Amino acid sequence: MTDLASRLRQALHSGSGSAQRRELTYEPDSGAYERPTDIDELCAALTAVPAQTPAGRCLQVNRRYEADRWYGDIQIGNCELTDLSPVEVLCAPTAGASRTPGTSGTPVFLDIETTGLSGGAGTVAFLVGCGYFDLGAFQIHQFLLPSFAAERALLAAVAASVEPAGCIVTYNGKTFDLPLMETRWLFHRMSMPLADKPHVDLLHPARRLWRHRGRAGIEPEACNLAILERDLFGVRRIGDVPGFEIPSRYFRFLRSGNPAPLEAVLEHNRLDLMSLAVVTARVAEIGRGGSPACRDGRERVALGRLFERAGKVDEAERCYRDATGDRNVQVRADGWCRLALHLRRARRYADAADAWQHVLATLGTSRTPGTSGTLGTSGTPETLGTLAREALAIHMEHRSANLDGARALALEALLDLEEADEAPYRRDALRYRLARLDRKLAAVQQKSGGSATLFGPG
Repeated sequence: MTDLASRLRQALHSGSGSAQRRELTYEPDSGAYERPTDIDELCAALTAVPAQTPAGRCLQVNRRYEADRWYGDIQIGNCELTDLSPVEVLCAPTAGASRTPGTSGTPVFLDIETTGLSGGAGTVAFLVGCGYFDLGAFQIHQFLLPSFAAERALLAAVAASVEPAGCIVTYNGKTFDLPLMETRWLFHRMSMPLADKPHVDLLHPARRLWRHRGRAGIEPEACNLAILERDLFGVRRIGDVPGFEIPSRYFRFLRSGNPAPLEAVLEHNRLDLMSLAVVTARVAEIGRGGSPACRDGRERVALGRLFERAGKVDEAERCYRDATGDRNVQVRADGWCRLALHLRRARRYADAADAWQHVLATLGTSRTPGTSGTLGTSGTPETLGTLAREALAIHMEHRSANLDGARALALEALLDLEEADEAPYRRDALRYRLARLDRKLAAVQQKSGGSATLFGPG
């Protein structure tokens, strides 16, 4: 009885005779389920030109926005930049971490529209937009897929367009745009032109800088370009197509051959590219200018956190100190709190204690839940007042030898947490601290012959 390997070899060779086997190669989709398209007619309808590549033809739509054109309340020419090192600093996850190398030279802004919003091996980028600055103007090249059979041509055209780029700038491209494009290049056995390009994903610094801006109410999951452009530059999109509707518009075009549904998609993609460019310029401006370049205290607090993560401690401290002069009470308290945490990490304990006192002075003496504010840029439910009382209790117990004051503040912090019904582990820690302080006070009282007070104020 033959073994399994022998049977498999026999099955592979049986019936083939001497016919020569050919290697698996790419064969374009025949487009059997698509309406035949005439590229020249599409070019006339969409004001496009045919992009000729060794792999075939796709559509290329070119638009140029001159330097004196306004985009909201900012001019396009004021957004041109060739050095992304300030953005690179704000993208650094932690101090000393490896950063994007060589982000000098002309950046190319990349945004894609796909046949699905969740990614996956079957998702295709039917529209790839590339934008860059040219003599102050913003030049956009959009590559459109007239049919699935032309995907190889589109990928070749995009590769030629991004080849001279100094770096690639995207918004959420790290997890969506670039992996999807690389999957398509790999599927067609083509070289991946973006593999060696420095990449800046603007989503992460944008979230850290603006997700808690009060006017727009930005949340981390909703910090998209449309919200940022409206909040930062006053841009209002009129008649913009929703993102979830874009795939269905493309499939409608494939079935009917009518390019009318794609006109709004092309405009949506162009607006995304321009917003990406102006938001990048804004991030670079505040990364280069520091605290003086910020518009308000909330932005200074967020920038200080980014500077601190990047190891630029002096710039971070200035941002926090400048935020303490903001007109908004909550922002001032948040600035003092961030400054106190920063000083404590730097082992400047006396200065940190002074900052904690300023937190309490800014918020007032009330302990009513909700009146102390929240540590907005951290996303935690802790009140600033509770955090300040707990930190001052630690300082008084271990560094200034004020046991009565430490006990009073620890008791107030415990009452805060019990009223808010939060952080049971912290309540246990405070109870343990209070018990230890009572023992220390009892020992001091016994040693001094009863002159010490066991229970402090509060």
